[in-house]
Amino acid sequence: MKNHFLTKSFVGLMASLVLLPLPAGLAWASDDDADDANSAVTAADLGASESTINNAASEKIESVTQTGTLIEIGNTTAENTTVIIRTNDESGQTEDQTVEVETTSAVMTDAGAVSDLSDWIAGDQITFTANHYTNSGALVAKSLKNRSLKAKHYGRNGWVKAIRLETNEMDVEWNGTIYTLNTSQAKLVAGAKNPATLSDFQVGDRIRGRVVEDNDGNPNTWKAEIIVVLRRGNDLFMRVTRWVTLARITAIPEDITLPTTIEVEVLPSKFYEAGDVNNLIGAPGEKVKVDITDQTHLVRKFFGKCLLKEFSEGDEVRIISRRDESTGHLVAKFIKNDSIQMLGVANHLAAIEAIDTSTNTIEVELIKTKLPVKKWTVRVQPDTVIYRYGQKISLSDLQAGEVIRVVGTANTLQYYVTAQRINVVIKKTATDISNMVSTH
Repeated sequence: MKNHFLTKSFVGLMASLVLLPLPAGLAWASDDDADDANSAVTAADLGASESTINNAASEKIESVTQTGTLIEIGNTTAENTTVIIRTNDESGQTEDQTVEVETTSAVMTDAGAVSDLSDWIAGDQITFTANHYTNSGALVAKSLKNRSLKAKHYGRNGWVKAIRLETNEMDVEWNGTIYTLNTSQAKLVAGAKNPATLSDFQVGDRIRGRVVEDNDGNPNTWKAEIIVVLRRGNDLFMRVTRWVTLARITAIPEDITLPTTIEVEVLPSKFYEAGDVNNLIGAPGEKVKVDITDQTHLVRKFFGKCLLKEFSEGDEVRIISRRDESTGHLVAKFIKNDSIQMLGVANHLAAIEAIDTSTNTIEVELIKTKLPVKKWTVRVQPDTVIYRYGQKISLSDLQAGEVIRVVGTANTLQYYVTAQRINVVIKKTATDISNMVSTH
């Protein structure tokens, strides 16, 4: 991509990470220094003990029950989907809850009968009971009861085939059957028209309706209570803007001062279904930008918050977000970094000075750091993986002047790091690097 983002960690982030004691007089910069890419993250920074964070093996789960208004419905045929429910807290503040639906048996009518999400309509009142994963923020439904969907109600979905204004009737086709809907007493919504009239609908509209018996003995004629247009041609009127996305980080900017934007590659997940017209994020393998603000909750795999400076290209993340229609970016509410669990991540951003393929080492100079010792050696092992902008390369492909971040085990006595992963971020000129070093 044209934006050359940076990466970030000369680190030890695996369970086997060992950080040796610092020599006298050498201390890591405080995390208060937001522009220091090399300061270590401690348990104190995360508000929990190191043993609690490192020994966590699962997320804490709490059961919650809330009632609110249905705002969005995700794909109703994918293996997993989401519904967005707007709730109010005790102070009257609203919050849009992203509730994951893993099984259709959790979806019920007001009477407790098994329901179908394809019959649900935005504006319905929903009571949900869910497992709240307190670390990642995930809400996974145990039951979803639609209080607006009564026993007498039926759903009718399909495409408008005919409109008769003089009789307030609409013909809708679904699975080869034509249904005639009497709209004289129905609430109608057509895009921005709310309330709408029958004249605001068009032949070919994809609609969702809630109907009741008209008692005329004809199984194909119904009295409509609500009809909404879901889609008109390529225009989606009931857009899905909130998402649960599994992804791999492909680019992080050099300056991670918030707000900032990272780039991720979408990974396969049960929330994705090929051909879904509501999927505005992209198919697995496509890249999307993710906006991170001071309102974004960044968390590690099992327990506790995570700092953005701990993130690295190649990390696998789970993102709960909404799509910004103006930019196409995902605005993250939660990002769970499944590649970060243990503490001890020492971040170093460095510029390559020399590469020696005979000894499999890289000589680097730390940049954007207040550490007094800036000359380090990166040791490349047979299993070390090296990436440039998401593409796998070899040691011989590296060039002097490129800026890298490394995942590995740091020896702070002899100033070398044994690399597990190297990410090339951008190529800097000698003047650029000199300025970056001298200003810290």
